[in-house]
Amino acid sequence: MKKYHFFILAVLGLQTLSLTAQTYEKRTIKAGENWFDYAYYLFPSFTDGTARIKDGGQLKSKMNFNMLLCQMQFINAHGDTLNIANPSEIDSIRLNNKSFFYKNGYFEILDEYGSVKLMVSRSVKYEPVKIGAMGIPSHGTSIDSYATLRDQNDTKLLILNEDLDVVLESSYFLTKNNGDLVVASKSNFLNLFEKNKQSIEGYLKLNKPNFNKQSDLQKLFDFCNN
Repeated sequence: MKKYHFFILAVLGLQTLSLTAQTYEKRTIKAGENWFDYAYYLFPSFTDGTARIKDGGQLKSKMNFNMLLCQMQFINAHGDTLNIANPSEIDSIRLNNKSFFYKNGYFEILDEYGSVKLMVSRSVKYEPVKIGAMGIPSHGTSIDSYATLRDQNDTKLLILNEDLDVVLESSYFLTKNNGDLVVASKSNFLNLFEKNKQSIEGYLKLNKPNFNKQSDLQKLFDFCNN
């Protein structure tokens, strides 16, 4: 059995929703269940990837993006599945014909045209489900800390002793010409593609895209590029 080293970071509390294009996906892991049974990945399997380091080095390995941890992982020479250490030192990652970079979290570039890019950032929050009055579950708004989960051929270490909500948040952004990130909103699409503003406004009225839906954003971005 492969060894998996995971670190669930302390979560100080759920933040107030910001004005970003966001989607949420929640999974609840019950007490007594194996945490690793719920792990899932962005791609169907680990495939050849290349991480380019800012100092000029690179890492080539089988890689995949763990959606339950929001961490890029690779398989080392011993067959262990590990998180990429010091991701802030990564310049870019190329995997499955997709590009990623790290900026206080991993960003996946969904599409690009010239200097304008459409991208998604994924983050995860963990909430213990507290039992309230009359035994009714109540979802806590904060936790002070959460234990490291580490599996070294002992699956019992991955068994939870309380119910846990895992909330995946996906936020969508565009890049300005200077590289700054802006929310993938109607106004920012119109600002970044100002020369085609009239045509884009017509598209928006006809199609009414959902700015929290990745497929709608990609269709809009394709239209703006054409």
